[in-house]
Amino acid sequence: MVKNIFKKLLVVLGFISLVLGIIGTLLPVMPTVPFLFVAYFCFTRGSDKFRQWYLQSKFHKKYLKAVAFYGRVPLIYKILYIVGILCFFAALATVYYFFYEHIFAFLGNIFN
Repeated sequence: MVKNIFKKLLVVLGFISLVLGIIGTLLPVMPTVPFLFVAYFCFTRGSDKFRQWYLQSKFHKKYLKAVAFYGRVPLIYKILYIVGILCFFAALATVYYFFYEHIFAFLGNIFN
């Protein structure tokens, strides 16, 4: 029962990561490949059906050639992608931290 819920959660997380990866192809600030690797990991652990679908998608073929070439993800790529995701969220948190008070001050000036 718990294992089934965990697999469904991984599939949902995989789709969220896939959407973030697709958004990353459109926005130069956001990384693409780390999110696609997270989606691949989640689909591999979550559902064989979605893993096969993901392996047939053009995102996998275009951005994840290392998996096709090596048959697995090299350790250096895993480290670099995790660092990329952490840097992205750290930058996002930093912007939120520094502009949080300014946003509310701006909104307070508008409504006063």
